[in-house]
Amino acid sequence: MFPEIKPQLVNIFERYRHVLDVELQQRACEFYALASRSDDDDLLQNVCEEMPPFPPRVSALLGRLNLKHADTEDKRTWIHGGKEANVERETVLKKMDVAGPENSEVNQSTADLDPSIHATESAGSLLGTQFTSDNMPRLTSGPNVDLWFDKLSYSTQGILYEDDQIQIGVKSRYQGHIGQLAIYLGNKVNTPLTSFTTRIHISDLDALSVTFAKIPPSVIAPREQTQQLLHVECKKIFTKPPVLSISYLAGSHHTVTLRLPIILTKFFEHVKLGESDFFERWKLIGGPPRESQAIFAIGLDSAGQLDLEKHRQIVSGHRLNVLEDIDPNPHNLVAAGVLHMSTEGKVGCLLRLEPNHEAKVTYQSSFI
Repeated sequence: MFPEIKPQLVNIFERYRHVLDVELQQRACEFYALASRSDDDDLLQNVCEEMPPFPPRVSALLGRLNLKHADTEDKRTWIHGGKEANVERETVLKKMDVAGPENSEVNQSTADLDPSIHATESAGSLLGTQFTSDNMPRLTSGPNVDLWFDKLSYSTQGILYEDDQIQIGVKSRYQGHIGQLAIYLGNKVNTPLTSFTTRIHISDLDALSVTFAKIPPSVIAPREQTQQLLHVECKKIFTKPPVLSISYLAGSHHTVTLRLPIILTKFFEHVKLGESDFFERWKLIGGPPRESQAIFAIGLDSAGQLDLEKHRQIVSGHRLNVLEDIDPNPHNLVAAGVLHMSTEGKVGCLLRLEPNHEAKVTYQSSFI
């Protein structure tokens, strides 16, 4: 119906045809099918026909007041001033009624009487709250916090945090530039966790989006578990994972601040390359700033040998495809993948790991 914006709409519908949310995917497919019809199609014109304007909203409270005083027109005891004053008062009330909720103080008072309205607005303000790095809180430290995060960086589920009062687990899935992260919050004590709030802190809002799927609960019952679902979208390259901040009351105020295992490799997709294709691309892309090199320490297995199977599992867990028979050194790992981003599109990545048994270090080179 509007050719000047049709390409943008079709692009949006096309993008959301492959999201994980079934409801959103269904609507996107339906609208995409409609938008793909010719402009002179009768069905498209009927569906896109402009809807008639809704009638002005009428206050139910003022309607009842007007009915109540409709038969008291001749009484001089309505308000101080007599019949003429009450006629003027009725005219003002009718004007307020027609004006709708935007200009009616009575309608505003009626809304104030409904606590559910304010509860929804208050909770909605926390729904998908995102803060920039200027508000980044201090991370919670502990003997296993970093270990839990590192393991979740290359696995889809596991423990993110646990203490005497609460256990936080994570289960995730990703497809293309989007993903879903289920956070399981378990109350380990015999008293409820009250005033429960969760917030997401993101360093670069232009690169990453993380929002709650629904309003988070404010109370977790004793020995019970609740789940919060996060929708994730990678827009462009980011370097810092988002931070989850949880606060609650359990005798006293407690705060837990953790890095979420949402890193760039979660948005990778396997790609298969042969030996000649891999090294040809390696030579063409090579050099800064696209090249990244790092040297880090590694541990040996109980027999004092390189744990190549573990290295392979970690690389594969980062959603890179480990390529066989590429490198002449059997200890080296070669992998490739494609990074999906909604704003900057797709970018290929090549990886090469060279473990050194004598130095107990690994040389990592990667190209994007």
